[in-house]
Amino acid sequence: EKYLYKGLNLLRGDAARKKFALEGDPDIYSFNSLLTAVAKCAKPGRNLLSITDSCLLTMKKQGIECDTLTYNARIQAAIAANEEDRAIQLIDELLASPKLDADRYTINLALVPFVNSGRKGQMLTLMRDFYEMNAGKNNRIILSAFEAFLNTLVKNDEVELARDVFDAFFLSIPKDRMQLTGIRPNPTTKHFNIMLGGYSRTGEALKAFELFDTMLDIGVALDGFTVTSLMTHPISPEKITSLLVQVETERAMLNPAAYRSIIGAYGDAGDAASACWMFLEMGRACQKRGRGAESWNVLLGALARGCTGDKVSTALDIYGSFAAKRGNEDLDVEELASDEFISLVDGMTCLDASFTILDMMRSGNQTSLLMQSPKPNSQGYCLLASALSGFGTSASQADRALTLFRDAMKQGGVNPDGRFLNAILRCFGDDIEAALAAWKTDVGPAAASQQGNGNINLQQAYNGLMHVCGRALRPDIATRIAYAMNKAGVEPTEVSLNCYMSGKRVAMEGKTGNSKKGLGLTNQYENLLSVECTKYNTRKWDKSKRRAGDKKIRLSFALSL
Repeated sequence: EKYLYKGLNLLRGDAARKKFALEGDPDIYSFNSLLTAVAKCAKPGRNLLSITDSCLLTMKKQGIECDTLTYNARIQAAIAANEEDRAIQLIDELLASPKLDADRYTINLALVPFVNSGRKGQMLTLMRDFYEMNAGKNNRIILSAFEAFLNTLVKNDEVELARDVFDAFFLSIPKDRMQLTGIRPNPTTKHFNIMLGGYSRTGEALKAFELFDTMLDIGVALDGFTVTSLMTHPISPEKITSLLVQVETERAMLNPAAYRSIIGAYGDAGDAASACWMFLEMGRACQKRGRGAESWNVLLGALARGCTGDKVSTALDIYGSFAAKRGNEDLDVEELASDEFISLVDGMTCLDASFTILDMMRSGNQTSLLMQSPKPNSQGYCLLASALSGFGTSASQADRALTLFRDAMKQGGVNPDGRFLNAILRCFGDDIEAALAAWKTDVGPAAASQQGNGNINLQQAYNGLMHVCGRALRPDIATRIAYAMNKAGVEPTEVSLNCYMSGKRVAMEGKTGNSKKGLGLTNQYENLLSVECTKYNTRKWDKSKRRAGDKKIRLSFALSL
């Protein structure tokens, strides 16, 4: 902030002329540069209004009038400071001025304030006027501006409104009786990708695939982001394969991120065999760009999701998978099938394949297509532990879990972060005694060594113990753990309670086997645990029993006689 004042002082009086040997006073561009810097520094609770007012006063003394850029900088600062009413006031001032015109930056800044204040119609009118002023003459400016407009609306969760704008200005579907003149520019890949990214945020798969079909119908090129956005939706292996064939027909170039999204989508759909095949394809297509630990971890995640439910004992049939049999003419199937990677894991269960891949990564083995494998990192070990635990649903795997944990610690370069420790503890199933013993000797000291960041690692590790307590139907031990958390400076939260309850649900569903029906005081202990894990307001003036963060509602009653 002090540097902003220094900049303002340079623009006052004779300071700039003497400092920089200028012939005249600073011009509007100099002041706008300062106001733009102010806008970038503004944030909630820090509007820097005093600097802005001083700057405007200096401009007035020097006879410099505000232009559109001046207003844009002031509007941006108000929005950054969460002062939406002031932003709207400034926008209205600009629109009312006979000397100034709103530009594309003004419109982009006005979108959210106008939507929030119920002025959607005026927002669309501004867009239409801008569009018609440039249509046929500056179509590149239109395309660039509407990329920004759509992006702003999507980022602020106005996906439906963004789609209305997109349809009205690019897909010849008038909204609100809007009629456009001029030569309409064609939408670009980026426009479609912004909308597909919005549907990824809202989870509207049907609308996303309908828009994708439109994209293909009008001949807009696909890219890696298009595929990545579509793969975020829950779809079947058959649908993934069909989509992949369409992408290949369009000759779209897939980057490593797109391949990782396909691998992850197959994993989510329960087709780990296809995920393995696509991992091999990525190694061939992307070569060095696709061989990092991130790509291997995506494959481990896909295999981990095959370690739950009825899929636990199913053997991988990579050659017979949907991905392998899709019939890509550009694919040398024989070359891929001859790779050592497939021969290593084909026919294994997902869990065995996961450990085989981990061994490959530890030893740094290489195959003809995948080249040298990277060393496993903390996330990789975490995914192995998740596979071993069946995401908290498998029977106790205490010995293998401890071996995995100790191997990770011996490797070096692997931090025992909270997610990894949580996953390791879930491998103990309902064996709470073994989990507590491992906590004392291995897991607890490792968690305590990772202090910082609000003790989040220690808290996540304790939550793993809570899950085991739920599996064992031992709320008495869970309550003692909650006391221990408080003593260690880690506050048990509702997340801790939810971890216990998720473990209990697994036990009650009979997926694994602690046959105990629980203690006679189960309900009492669970009530006590609930109290320990629920944050209530502690302010003396607030006598309510509301939880922290709950909104207070005042009810007013009026009697009419």
